Amino acid sequence: MRHPASDSYFVRLDVDPHAGQTTSDGALAGRAGLGSPGSRKRRPRRRTSGRSVFIALLIVGVGAWTFWASQRPGGVSGTVNGFVSHVRGDVAKVSADPDIATARQFYKGQYQASKAYPQMTESDLAAAGIGVGVTVDWCNAQAIVIQGADGGGTSSFLLVAGKDHGEVTGKYGCPTDPSHPAPWK
Repeated sequence: MRHPASDSYFVRLDVDPHAGQTTSDGALAGRAGLGSPGSRKRRPRRRTSGRSVFIALLIVGVGAWTFWASQRPGGVSGTVNGFVSHVRGDVAKVSADPDIATARQFYKGQYQASKAYPQMTESDLAAAGIGVGVTVDWCNAQAIVIQGADGGGTSSFLLVAGKDHGEVTGKYGCPTDPSHPAPWK
């Protein structure tokens, strides 16, 4: 470029590039052939990974469960404690002596057949498939108590006139009043 005040020439370094030239980032300057402004580099699309989708679904799931659990009696803590006690009960049932169930079924069948519970010796119980860990207290022909290991402790089951009164934790003998057996319900 010629400087008008003096007859010297100089070069400007900060001039915009002419049409057809490229800028420092590689894009075309000015109009690039078809009358459109110069093209710019596009940022590549970011793909969603399976991991981020999984984490998002996990967060939504935990949030939904927390909301549901907070609406239940006892809140989140009560829901978790209820689940833990339920699992403990299932573990106790699995670890219970299977001979107790065998003895209960045997005596229920005997009562249905003869309308009385038989008084049996240890060898009679073994012959019936009832193991050594089970004790049967014969109260009378209408009531018996079956005791055995159940989930790390001892349980007592009461059968009165063909009806199973359920399980009570601990060793209990024959009730004094079979019509209102305590501690069974």
